[in-house]
Amino acid sequence: MGAEQPEAAVKLAVVEILDADGRSRQVVPVSHWPIAIGRSIECDVVLDDPYTAPHHATLDEREGVLGIEAAGSLNGVSVGKRLLKAHDRLDLMPGDVFRVGGTKLRVRRATDALAPERTLPDARTGWVSLVVLPVLLALWTAAEHWLSTDPGGRSIDYLTLIIATVLGLAVWSGFWSLGSRLFRQRFDYWTHVRAAALFFFAAAVVRALLPLVAYALGWEWPSRIAYLTNIGVLWALVLAHLTIMLPARRKVLAIAMGAIFVVGTSLYLTRNYQTTHRMFPELYVTMLAPPAVRLAAPTAIDRFIDETRALKAGLDRQAKEDDGTGPEIDDDDE
Repeated sequence: MGAEQPEAAVKLAVVEILDADGRSRQVVPVSHWPIAIGRSIECDVVLDDPYTAPHHATLDEREGVLGIEAAGSLNGVSVGKRLLKAHDRLDLMPGDVFRVGGTKLRVRRATDALAPERTLPDARTGWVSLVVLPVLLALWTAAEHWLSTDPGGRSIDYLTLIIATVLGLAVWSGFWSLGSRLFRQRFDYWTHVRAAALFFFAAAVVRALLPLVAYALGWEWPSRIAYLTNIGVLWALVLAHLTIMLPARRKVLAIAMGAIFVVGTSLYLTRNYQTTHRMFPELYVTMLAPPAVRLAAPTAIDRFIDETRALKAGLDRQAKEDDGTGPEIDDDDE
């Protein structure tokens, strides 16, 4: 009879070495406890990390509970917000990420529950959105140009505008793709194109829709907030690009970008109020849509004239304040 083959070691767990985005870039099988982590080749998990000691930490299982114990090192072991010094031990929960030196790791045991399998996204739907969104953006831009120009414009102007929109989208997405390449080692070009086309189209719709609502309903505020709302959509686009580049920092980025937007908006409104005694620079609704869109009741002529006189008086007072040496303006002059 031939020699007996050694029994295969039972895989108790795996130690995952994670990249900056929290994805596993190396998996080390575990067939026994305890295991040592460090730079020494005698360790079970060998790290190429200059901020790690030769024997930096030990993973062990005691009575079914997994724990990590820090060995003697300069940088210790970080688990969440807690820093373990020499001989400190902490129990680990399934999915906990800990840092050894400058390296993030995670342990998955055979007994840990696995998340359910996800359904693959439909590639056809992704490509449809990738084609449809830029086309819609280009057509909407051409429609805005048509509305803002006199009838009978040259066809070449529309073609130039559409080409410029597509090229601008391509260059913008390429810029953010370089960031993805730098931080994730992935170009992610088409992901950035899809996000940019979606948010640029949304910003264009907001820019046109809010003044239209203000005109149709006779409300002033939708038109006045259109500018800030448009900026908010574009700010969300920047956040979307950043989260594509740094998905593991999604929450921190959202909080930071939201705080910057709130502070910036507050400063903008405060400055407007200090200089013009109004938070918004717009004095009246600027959109003049077809009368069929108008839903609000028409304003009586006498009321319109009275409100116009009041508006003129306010503008005259503001002009006097801005130019104290100017001639006196008679409010009754028409």
